[in-house]
Amino acid sequence: MGGSGYRLKVQAMVEPRMKLIWDTVVTQIEGDGIVKQLVLKNTKNDKISKLELAGVFVAIGSELNSVQWRGLLPLDEEGYIITNELMETKIPGIFAAGDSATAAISAERFLSF
Repeated sequence: MGGSGYRLKVQAMVEPRMKLIWDTVVTQIEGDGIVKQLVLKNTKNDKISKLELAGVFVAIGSELNSVQWRGLLPLDEEGYIITNELMETKIPGIFAAGDSATAAISAERFLSF
């Protein structure tokens, strides 16, 4: 079972109103105060392309900084600290909250629907 970042990626992949473009970086956002199109560069073949659109999500999920807990607290494969519904880890007396905790991301997702 994947972490919250994994679930967000899967949701984006099946969302018909979104288009994921892999191995590509945005080199320019074009428009006059409103996004009109992106200039894209494929990182594998350096091909430049343009994509007309009305909005942009630059990234999905969050950049975790949980390296310091590796080996000390249980982490899932995405690097999130694993907790139960009370934010407890498997180590008695150790709790996790914030962006590194799976439960925090799950709560945010629950409240947004």
